[in-house]
Amino acid sequence: MGEILIRALGFIAIIALGYFLKLKRIVKREDAKVLSAIVMNVTLPAALLTSASEVQLDSGIVIPLVLGFAMNLVMDWVGYWEARNRGIIAKSAGMVQISGYNIGTFTLPFVQAFFPAAYLVPVILFDTSNALMVLGGNFTIAANLNRQKEAMSLGDIFRNLFGSIPFAVYLVTFVFAALGLRIPQSVLSITNIAANANPFMAMLMLGMMIELKLHKQEILDLFRLLGLRLLVSFLAALAFYFLLPVPMVMRQMLIICVFSPISVIAPVYAMRLGSTTSQAANLNSLSILSNLFIMTILVLLFGS
Repeated sequence: MGEILIRALGFIAIIALGYFLKLKRIVKREDAKVLSAIVMNVTLPAALLTSASEVQLDSGIVIPLVLGFAMNLVMDWVGYWEARNRGIIAKSAGMVQISGYNIGTFTLPFVQAFFPAAYLVPVILFDTSNALMVLGGNFTIAANLNRQKEAMSLGDIFRNLFGSIPFAVYLVTFVFAALGLRIPQSVLSITNIAANANPFMAMLMLGMMIELKLHKQEILDLFRLLGLRLLVSFLAALAFYFLLPVPMVMRQMLIICVFSPISVIAPVYAMRLGSTTSQAANLNSLSILSNLFIMTILVLLFGS
């Protein structure tokens, strides 16, 4: 327990370091884009490849894959319901700003740092279908609601997906598992170097991205939205824990997944749907802070 707590505090300290460096203007928020490019294209794919040898295809893979889709659709509906009495732009932007899960640059480093490599498998499976929704599915549903905005075509969604190196690694993982192939140990020895750097790089990047510029009139709205998302996550966690017919380890990892922060791409899609406020960006930052606290508690509970 003590070692896990020290590691968790270490993660918090790295995020705080990123934020501190930005406050002192040693780095700028824009510099996080460079770290993001490295994480998404180098260290995260390396971490996924390192855990790929643990993936085995059986009937149990269906549940995390389905839940990745389902939880995004639930959050889409929650965002629409919350904005039901406002205009069409508020409804469509509300759907994307509250949905999606930041698995790759937040949850995966946590699981990677605190649990054995085999524990990554349900997280990877959940994020495979989550990525499909985050990289175009949620936006397409919202844009089709908002007829003033052009929706993504199926081709656009697939270009987004296959242009994402982590998603391509997911597919390679499944192909290897389906064919019964193993990634050579010599390759894993190389990818391990970058994989071990993934937690630090991802947490530092998140610290640099946190941006809370709150006005009094926005604070209540932000906490209402965040509270709504956390309430749904809590209800989902209870259902996962007591109802899913899967091993306890998978249930625990799926609970961690639903308490992941909102996808970092959500504010971009909210703007594309016509939102002119900073609500989506502030909500994203607030979810990183709150879910960091919750994730630390879950790691302490499940890791002990």
